[in-house]
Amino acid sequence: MKKVSVRAPVRADLAGGTLDLWPLYLFHPGARTVNVAISFYAESEVIELGDKSAIEIHLTDEQYQQRYDSLQQLAGDEKASLIHRVLEHFHLTGIKIITRTDAPRGSGLGGSSALTITLVHAISELLGNPVRGDDLIDLVCDLETRLINVPAGIQDYFPPVYGGLAALHLNPGAVVRHEIPLPIERLSDHMLLHYTGVAHFSGTNNWQIYKRQIDGKKKVHKGLDKITQSAIEMEKALEAGNMEAAGIALRHEWENRKALIDGVSTPEIEAAIAAATGAGAWAGKVCGAGGGGCVVFLMPPEKKDDVRRALAEVPGGRVLDAVPVAHGLSVDRGDDDTLSSSRPRMARKLAASLEQLYVYGGRGDYRPHILAEALITHSEPRSGVHLTTMKSYVAPIDAEGTVTWTSARPLSAEAIDMRAVPEPHRRIGGTVPTDSLLQSEEAFRQFIAETEKLAMWSNPSFALFSEPNEPRQAFVERCREEAERRIEEETERLEGTFRRRIDQVRELSERDERGTEEKDQLASNVAWGQTLYNITSGKPAAVAEAPQSVREGDYLEKIAQIQRAWDRELEAIRDGVMSKAGEIEQIIIVPSAKNIEIAKYLILWAAASLS
Repeated sequence: MKKVSVRAPVRADLAGGTLDLWPLYLFHPGARTVNVAISFYAESEVIELGDKSAIEIHLTDEQYQQRYDSLQQLAGDEKASLIHRVLEHFHLTGIKIITRTDAPRGSGLGGSSALTITLVHAISELLGNPVRGDDLIDLVCDLETRLINVPAGIQDYFPPVYGGLAALHLNPGAVVRHEIPLPIERLSDHMLLHYTGVAHFSGTNNWQIYKRQIDGKKKVHKGLDKITQSAIEMEKALEAGNMEAAGIALRHEWENRKALIDGVSTPEIEAAIAAATGAGAWAGKVCGAGGGGCVVFLMPPEKKDDVRRALAEVPGGRVLDAVPVAHGLSVDRGDDDTLSSSRPRMARKLAASLEQLYVYGGRGDYRPHILAEALITHSEPRSGVHLTTMKSYVAPIDAEGTVTWTSARPLSAEAIDMRAVPEPHRRIGGTVPTDSLLQSEEAFRQFIAETEKLAMWSNPSFALFSEPNEPRQAFVERCREEAERRIEEETERLEGTFRRRIDQVRELSERDERGTEEKDQLASNVAWGQTLYNITSGKPAAVAEAPQSVREGDYLEKIAQIQRAWDRELEAIRDGVMSKAGEIEQIIIVPSAKNIEIAKYLILWAAASLS
């Protein structure tokens, strides 16, 4: 039985969005879009079924599973409209499809486009005729346009396929991708992503801009001209490695974008940008078409923690643990257990020899080490956590040529001066058998699996899970907040029940009352009952005067009994819910081998003190 899994990153756009809609860019010479792949992923897994007419789907993000007997039956399910469009194109049945995305729904990060890229590529791989590169982009763009019924921009498809940081030059006759040579780690040092907590629909704002441009609205045409200039400014700044100038270009992009039409900016977006710039960020802009979703920020590295803390105080939003990545889609074929990638640097086949670099500085003779870098994905289906991080480790190589992973330690490759030739005065101590080292990559994966375990917390009763790296005490506080919310809901439900009981007592008492004088006297004490009636106020019940009749005393006693029953039930609910709030369990997520991608593996000659 054949199986293919494809994973691809989503993107954050830095400048020039909306221009990537054909034919808008033809009206603005020099138009371009600048974006970067980030470590949030879309994944599609396709599996052959024994039943050649059936279709099974599992939309993991929505916890939605269905089985269909035909394409016609699938077409009637709106939740599966994307899958239907793709299978309709390939005339394919007899297949099971499992999908998942990391990006929040409506985040403006191109999650649906990345997912379609993975699905189309996975199916074409399964059929033995892979659609790759620009051909894959053209096909997916057309399929999505057919699905959403409005023009689809093209920028969302390039990062999932090619990865990295790039500018798309939107030229007549051809869109040309220009990779920007800025080290991806440097961009990561200056960049943060914040989710506003408000989803958006990209088609709405883009379609309004599109129509107004076609209708000849001068304001929109001039605005898109300015956005074109901001994108050119962004590309030049990034190519020059001038991150402050990139921050200024980001600010210009946002100022020009939000002036295009109403609805691009929102109070949540403005609050996030005000908080971040107040804490030292150069600028921020919304990702995608606006109206919600994510905001990307650029800032000096030394201000990053301050900006993160400031954004944590913005109601409703959260900072996303996503960083720029250099790689595009990767393919895992379950039938032959091989791995390929459109970016070989990430899914690297073993070479005949290892690259060797030399560290400048330090004391002593050169000693051999392994510098290994891995992209690690922690995945926990129940919580929906899918966290990807990049980690670098350095480990010594002993005299027999064995890597001592037990002595490995984390290392920032940017923090040391590595060069292709050794320092002239430094002696190289020994040789290294590279053939045996090539086999140690698997040991590095095992080391990562043991070292990079991710601890999380869960509350099974509330079906709550901690965020990645969230302290236990912070999670406990969230559980208590959830408990208070549930108690409030139960209190409202309970109040309705007890109000009905009091109404019944009052109605019975008034119906049984026959004498007018006695009825008037009872009415005076009904007010006492009404203070009890507000049993959720948290205030003590009023004290009644001595009852003037047996019937009145009976009435007041029944009210008091209801009050006591209320107190008992409410206390029992509170005790039960708060007890559940304290039921905290620890979850340890161990990355599997397929979720550890080796990005760098080389011999590093350095002083023995390095490790």
